[in-house]
Amino acid sequence: MMKINVTNLKRFFEIVNTCEGSVKLIVSEREPEELRGNSFVQNLLLETQNGVTKLSVETSSARDTIRLIRFMMEDGKSLDETTGSSRIYAA
Repeated sequence: MMKINVTNLKRFFEIVNTCEGSVKLIVSEREPEELRGNSFVQNLLLETQNGVTKLSVETSSARDTIRLIRFMMEDGKSLDETTGSSRIYAA
């Protein structure tokens, strides 16, 4: 499981949607919710974001984990962005 602070949710979801395996959002007192390709949950999070969004996610593929870590190492920026930062904590 990874605990992630994301400032660029749109770019984060672009990465999540390209993952080869499951990427689940871990929510307390509920079953994990699939994020990959789940436009309902993604839009809900985008609409409620105000600054940094704290997420706990679980991946089923080591390759996908590396993708998400790389995203965080790049501060979640797309090539045309100059602001924003993200942090990741692996547990």
